[in-house]
This record gives sequence, C-alpha cells and structure tokens, in this order.
Amino acid sequence: MRLLGWFRRLGRLGPVGRLVRASQRRESPQVSEEELLAVAEAAEASDSIEPEERELIGQIIEFGDTVVREVMVPRTDMVAISEQQSTEDAIGVVMEHGYSRVPVFSEGIDDVVGVVHAKDLMRAERTQGSDLTAVAVARPPHFVPETKRIALLLREMQAEKFHIAIVVDEYGGTAGVVTLEDLIEELVGEIVDEFDVEEPMIERLAPQTVRVNGRVPIAELSEVLGAPLPNGNWDTVGGLIFNTLGHVPSEDETLVVDGWELCVERVTGRRIARVIVKPVIQ
Repeated sequence: MRLLGWFRRLGRLGPVGRLVRASQRRESPQVSEEELLAVAEAAEASDSIEPEERELIGQIIEFGDTVVREVMVPRTDMVAISEQQSTEDAIGVVMEHGYSRVPVFSEGIDDVVGVVHAKDLMRAERTQGSDLTAVAVARPPHFVPETKRIALLLREMQAEKFHIAIVVDEYGGTAGVVTLEDLIEELVGEIVDEFDVEEPMIERLAPQTVRVNGRVPIAELSEVLGAPLPNGNWDTVGGLIFNTLGHVPSEDETLVVDGWELCVERVTGRRIARVIVKPVIQ
C-alpha cells in the first residue's frame, strides 16, 4: 500500500506523471525500467519522495530481473550434514553455525535427500533419544534451477510455505542453497541477527580502496567504485579473477584490469575469499 501511495504522488509530477496517470486509466502503457527510474529520480529531486523511497523503487525493479544464482550461497560455502549423522551430531552443527534449517545429503553434496529443521531435531532427541539419524526427521527438499527469477521463487515460498531451497545447475548437480532471508535481503539490505558474524561483503578502506568478498557481484562492485569492471562469463569478483588468471591464485597475487588493481588477500581452499581493490597508481 505504501508503494502505491508513492506512485500516486508520482502521478502529480507534471510531464513525468503521464506514465503513472496512463497506468491509472488502465491503458497498459509500455513503460521501460529506465523511464520508471527516471520518474522516481524526478520525484526525489522535487522532494515528492524521500531518497530511501527512490532507492527502494530501484531495488524493486532490480528484484524482478535477479536470478537465484546471483543471491544463493554457493556449494563451497554450504553447511550440510550426512544422512548417517545422528540427531545429536546434527544439533551440534546447528548450534555451531546458528542455522535453523540444514540440508541432508546421501552419497555427496550433489545428492541432497532432505532438510532438517532445528526444532524437529530437538524434539526427536528429547522424545526418541540421540541415536536416531538426522535423516529420519528430515523434510522433503525443494529444488530450483539457478536461472529461476527470485521474484517467482519468493511467491512459491509464500504459497508452499518453505524457507529454503536447493539450487541445481544445468547438469542436475548442487550449485548452492537459497533461503527466504536471501531473497528478502535483496529488497531491504542485509538482515543481521545475533548469529551473523560474517565479515562485511564490501568494506571501504579509503576513498577509492575497498576490501570485498570474492562473491560480490561485479555489477555491485562497479557501482561502488563508480567505474565499470569487465563483464564476461562470470558474475562475481572471484569469477573475474579466476577467468582472467586461468588458475587458482595464491594469496597476495595481483591482477590489473581496466586501471584497477585486484589483490587477492585470502584464499580458502580453491575459493577466493577476500580481495583488495584499488586504482592503479600512475
């Protein structure tokens, strides 16, 4: 309802309001995202809406174009348990990581057979003892393709009442996991609770120097730097580095692209964890 109020206010903005007024007359005009963003920016400039409201409008528009692959937790960062583990072991994993739902796999991470809920584990241990296997209380998993739009997934989660989905790639393997919280954060920003101890995804160290997580999308980093970084067959900063170097980098290895120096600060296994980005000194 609040968003509807914003667009009603936009409809009173002279020339830029005709798009909104046409919509109110049910004429179904063809309005591009760029035109709608221009309307929002004009409304902000005339103080008809607050800057935070204009930003939310932009996030809503972007939300419709975002796919699951861009917001999921990749398989390398997934927390999962084996079907052979007991409820006692599973509770230990839940307590260690602060998750309320954890995937259960059979032969390997590409063979997810269920999802255990913390409350089910605790109830089972209390009533049936700690020798019961976690898979005995697991619920059926939901699978989604990594190319699914998150707006559609959000509606499915609401309709079917599930909060976590296993993301699969084109070959049927596990690409990662996505939660309802991941989707909501795309609209409202990071949601931090008492269990969130992760380092920030982007940390500004100096006016033109940032420390970023390797999973940060290239488009997001380009926006922060105010300069475009190369696009290609990758979505993230880590993907850019991997594809450009052609190998797993070592810590302190440096890459220069389009006038920016990307220094790999931390590597975890084969994953690029942290990168320092700063302009090349001429």
